[in-house]
Amino acid sequence: MAALLTADLERLLPLESTSLLDAAARHALLPAGKLLRPMLLVRSALAAGGLAERVLPAAAGLECAHVGSLIHDDLIDQDSVRRGRRAVHDHYGPGVAIVAGNSLFFTWFEALAECAARGVPHARIVAAARLQARAGRLVCEGAARELAQAAVLETSVEDYMEMVRLKTAALTSAACWIGATLAGARPARTEALAAFGEALGMAFQIRDDLLPYAPASEDVGKPANSDLRNRRPTLPVLIARDQATPAQRDELLHAFTTQPTDEHAEAIRTVVTATGADFAAAEAAERHTTLAIRHLSPVPETIHRRHLEALAIGRGAGR
Repeated sequence: MAALLTADLERLLPLESTSLLDAAARHALLPAGKLLRPMLLVRSALAAGGLAERVLPAAAGLECAHVGSLIHDDLIDQDSVRRGRRAVHDHYGPGVAIVAGNSLFFTWFEALAECAARGVPHARIVAAARLQARAGRLVCEGAARELAQAAVLETSVEDYMEMVRLKTAALTSAACWIGATLAGARPARTEALAAFGEALGMAFQIRDDLLPYAPASEDVGKPANSDLRNRRPTLPVLIARDQATPAQRDELLHAFTTQPTDEHAEAIRTVVTATGADFAAAEAAERHTTLAIRHLSPVPETIHRRHLEALAIGRGAGR
């Protein structure tokens, strides 16, 4: 499946193109990352009785949109590394990074339209386009909330989790929903797959939050210190705030209200691990994983459903 998706990505951005825009997009897109979202789309279509070859363009387009958002994320966060190589804005400049990300967003819809030539009825494509547009808006709303929460240690856990639902889980949910819609699934099955995708996205983001507390040898594909450096109150930090002693809470507050440095990032890391907040966050991720698998109960027991379950259980962190 990964090979099929990669082939479609390479078709969308041919190597022989001399366009600077295509070169920047290829730099971000290939070699491909973990392909979680396009995998969810194709596997959901298969679980709903559809055919992989009919939905592959939509899946590849979804990966383009996701990578476009990562290009913009790296520019906002001033992260210079993504997937072990220079970020697009660092390699090509911020202007090219902005337009390359925008181009990949539009590629999502262009690729979806190709499904018609592969036998998907137009009504399903229109429905999928509506879902794509809604998911894109939700992701933007989540990104705006994340920016507003930066350096705000008073953010509630509930507000943070709602931001995660919008910024991350909306797209994993949409991947499953679109796959099922293109396959012509019944509403109950479509809703079950969408709920699975949302819960999986929540678990995935919490695991991503735990990257700064993982062993340094783990390959995470992006700067693990990014959230700490940008003073983002991720779930482990918010749990630590609620469980900390007054002295530890003062340390967190100081780290979040002063110019970020490596020393402040280390102070945050120390408080999180000392309070056991990293373990509590890991347990929250496991609860969402269990919930995701439970949502699959209306989906028939097939190899495709088992592949979805495996994606939920086996996916590591990192976007």
